[in-house]
Order: sequence, then C-alpha cells, then structure tokens
Amino acid sequence: MKFFIHFLLSLLPMLCHHSVQGNRPYSWNQLRGPNGSGFLKGSRPPIQVEKHIAWKTAIPPGLSSPALSEKKIFLTAIDKGRLVTLALDQKTGKIVWSQKAPEVPIEKFHKASSPATPTPYVDENKLFVYFGSYGLLCYDHEGKELWKKAIPTPKSLYGMSTSPVVYKDKLILVLDNDANAPKSKLSKSKILALNKNTGETAWETPRPFQRSGWSTPMIKKHKGGAELVILGNGRVCGYDLPTGEEKWHVTGFSRETIAMPFTGNGLIFGSASKLGGASDAQTDPQPFWKAVISFDSNHDNKLERKEMTGHFTFPFRPELPPGHPGYGMPLPKDNNQRKRRLDGMFHWMDKNKDGFWTKKEFVSNISIGHGKPLLVAIRSGGKGNVTDTHVEWELNRGIPEIPTPVFFENRIYMVCNGGVLASVDASKGTILYRERLGGFGQYSASPVVANGYLYLASEAGLVSVVKTGDKFEITHQHDLGESINVSPSLDLSTLYLRSEKHLWAFRKYK
Repeated sequence: MKFFIHFLLSLLPMLCHHSVQGNRPYSWNQLRGPNGSGFLKGSRPPIQVEKHIAWKTAIPPGLSSPALSEKKIFLTAIDKGRLVTLALDQKTGKIVWSQKAPEVPIEKFHKASSPATPTPYVDENKLFVYFGSYGLLCYDHEGKELWKKAIPTPKSLYGMSTSPVVYKDKLILVLDNDANAPKSKLSKSKILALNKNTGETAWETPRPFQRSGWSTPMIKKHKGGAELVILGNGRVCGYDLPTGEEKWHVTGFSRETIAMPFTGNGLIFGSASKLGGASDAQTDPQPFWKAVISFDSNHDNKLERKEMTGHFTFPFRPELPPGHPGYGMPLPKDNNQRKRRLDGMFHWMDKNKDGFWTKKEFVSNISIGHGKPLLVAIRSGGKGNVTDTHVEWELNRGIPEIPTPVFFENRIYMVCNGGVLASVDASKGTILYRERLGGFGQYSASPVVANGYLYLASEAGLVSVVKTGDKFEITHQHDLGESINVSPSLDLSTLYLRSEKHLWAFRKYK
C-alpha cells in the first residue's frame, strides 16, 4: 500500500499537467494566460529562478509573450526584416518550426515597440497570429497554414499591439484606428469577429469615438451570457457576446491606454496612467528636476540653453536613462529643427527671461502628464454611460503605464515605473502597501501570480519574487543580465521569460 501511494504521488505532477493543460481555459494560451488573468491555478514554478534554468534559447527580436499548447510554445518575431511565427518544444527549448508571414511593408512603430508585439492565441488544435503589418494567420500546431486574412494596417501612434482573443467559435480582434472613416470626422476603429475555422467575417462593430489604442480585450462571463470588455482611449466599454452590440461604457481614462481590463470578485477593473506615464494624480517633481539638472555642465545648479546637449529633452519618464526611446519628448532628427524645438522649450520654461532654469522656476511651472491616472472597479449590468451608477470605487495613485495589474485573493497588485509595487484591497480600492522593489527603471512586463507569489520583471532585467498578502515581502531577486519587456508565461512547473535575445525556461520539476 505504501508503495502504491508513493507511486500515485510521483504521477501527480504529470496527471495535473494533462488535466490542466488539456483544458484550454486553464492553460496559458493567450496574453497573460487564462482570459488575461495573469494567474494559473496549480502552477508551482521555482522561486530561486537562477538555480532552476531548464533551458535558454536564442530567438529573434519581438515583444509577443509566449503562448502555450500542451507541448509547444509559440512566439512571433521579426527576423532579417521578415515577420515570423516560431514554435519551440516546451521540454527542450528547441525551435521545432518557423513560418514566415507574407512579405509586406513593415508598419511604422515606436522605437520602444516592435512590429511583432501582439501575442498569439492557442486553442486545442489551432494557432492564431496577428501582425499589424499584414493581418491574421491561422496555423495548426505543426505549423501548417490553415487560412490567412490580410487586414489593412490601422493608423496608430506607436504601432499595433492588441492581441486576438477567442469566444466559442469566434476569433475577435480590436482594430482601433486614428484614420477617419470616408467623408466623416469619426474614426475607422472597429471590432472584427471571424469564424475561427475559416477566417470569414462573422460581424463587425464600429467604434467611431475611439482612436489608436494598445490594449487587448477581456471576456467577462455572467449569468446572462458574456460580454467583451475593451479599454480604449478615454473609456472602457462592454459589448454583448455573441452579437457585438455595445452595452455600456465608463469614462475618465487618458488618451493612451495599454493595460488589459481584468476581473475579480464579480467586478470589472480597468487601469491607465496619465498621458505621459505619470502614475499619481499629484506627481513629485523632484525626479524630473534631477533628470534635467544632470545636464548642468558647470555645476552651478542652474540650466542654461547651451547645456541642453546630447540626449537632452524634456523628461517624461525620468527613471529611464537619457536616450532611451521612452525617456522624454521626441525631438526632430534634423539639426535645425531640433535647435528650434529646444529653443522653444527653454524659453517657455524661462519665465523671468534671465537665461537660466532654476529649480524653483522649473518646479513651479512643470506640468507632468495630462488627465488623471485611474484604476476603477465596475459592476456589471449597466446600459449606456454607467460612470456615475456602476463604478464601485476609483484609485488615482500608483497606476502603471504599461503593465496590467493582477487580481489575486481580493487584492490587486500593480507595478509602475521606478519599481514601485502597490497592493490594493479589491473590495474598497484602498492601498494596503506601496513599496520599492529595488532596481529602478521602466516596467513593461505585467506581473503574474503562481503558488502565492508574484513574479515581476523590469526592463533592466531584474526578476523579483514577492509573497502575496497584505505585507510587502521580497522572497527572492535575480538580475537576468538581459532586458525584459515582455510579460512572463507559466505552466504547472515552469516560468517562461522572454528577454531581449533569448527565451528562458525556469522549471521546478526536471
């Protein structure tokens, strides 16, 4: 009997693997895992990650997250100017196939982004891939193309990043667009729903008041059915499924929304920082002044126009190094235009026209971001504008610019630039703690939760493992030595991290 019990226990990880991975809603088959939740039930990856490196595979650049089937990992990338989809073996990390997308002109995109940013969606036997430069591609898990659909590239400020999702037999893609509809001042933005087996259009829903956005939708199930929740510029909207009809919206968000909506305790949550990335309604000007005065070459604690050299620009994200694509106000490449822009910037801030910026002058005149940072909790069931009727609470501090917060056990965890982690009571919207992780800089990767721990990764490559709960407790940290811009992925025993040049697997069970 004792032998039999030990035998069953030895099989438990394998049995759990098949039961969870075989059930698609409970596997990491899309951006941020099951329905974009950032959480996989039963997952137990290692805590001291550097001691459990299962493999490390060199891959071409891209910003899509790993999406998993039972045996494979799927990614997109751009390789020698061609958009490609890759499949890797989960056990070994070996690239088992690579498929090129049709050759097309590459869309315009921000230096900090990539034309291979949307994350694939995986179902039982198909893989769905979206490239803003081309459109949609459908493969089987062995890399055979099943169908493809060219889609005109929407006009976007920074390039396309929204990822496809699936509801029953429909593949759904949000195509928000800065271009106007013909003979109209309203936009071409829309939701596109396709038959996932054929690629044929099932329905389209216009989003005429939306402009370019970078969020991926979430599906909220309820007693009456389900709705598609989309965060876009200025508002979060709910659409009926399967019809696609708009039901409700909540306003108050900034122009640029990136995070996914998420759900917990029956509520819908949406978040966005100020335009420009500021996480608080009242922002501390000291880091911005510190970034500006670092160009003070004569060390008199004033800034002259002649000292605005090199990578100088007005900082939006002072935690980043000057020269980083997201650091500050973009300046023209042409030297004459650049000079005129810097002249205008200097004279606008130099209110008393004495030829200097002083700290007092800078702090009293600085305006950091536009709009307000916002995290809201929304009750389902409303119609029309429900901002005043269905918002349970809102929070205006510690709101991330890029990462999506994660809900776990009635708490919301969110990390913003500068490495500040906040825990929020999801019932009340009150901050339980707000602490620095150590290691500054940008955070683009969304946190994920496994086995009672948060896994976080900074752009600089600092991986932090933090215990969930009401108290801040860092359990482990490791510097990966490579930049990380992509949200982690999980299976039952493995943490997958895509860095600038590699895909890493940290596995507890070998």
